[in-house]
Amino acid sequence: MKLTTIDRAVQLCAEHLDRTQSRGTEIEVFLTRYLLILMCAAFEEEIENIVLRRLAGSNDPKIESFGKSALDALFRSMKISEIAGLLNRFSPEYKEQFQNRVNGTRAETFFNNIVLARHSTAHSVGTNVTLRELVEFYEEGHTVLDVIQEVCGVP
Repeated sequence: MKLTTIDRAVQLCAEHLDRTQSRGTEIEVFLTRYLLILMCAAFEEEIENIVLRRLAGSNDPKIESFGKSALDALFRSMKISEIAGLLNRFSPEYKEQFQNRVNGTRAETFFNNIVLARHSTAHSVGTNVTLRELVEFYEEGHTVLDVIQEVCGVP
């Protein structure tokens, strides 16, 4: 599931780097770090929205309310293993379906690469991921969102 916010931001950053001939400079590093943070925030928001749509499908306002309040405590990291754990809280079958479709794939690797690079950036270590690499990670990593949505059975 590609996200319009991310697609637009990547496009603008790439156009700027090309127009100013700034690829390979510190400007590219700064823009890539910004995109890492934006991408992870958008992924997290989309995962939470999928879970909330699944909860709304229960037609039980108390279950939905509980789920909303518990989501922040349960969903602490976006690595694939943590997403599997979150899905397991719905059902072991959800976790198994997710893992069967994602584990060992390039999508898993690239999704985790985005999360780990964002973590390094957020904790001042930095990252050596280029914009080109980040776009490659995104092109496959975003499909993890589709799998989550399909496993949860929400439109």
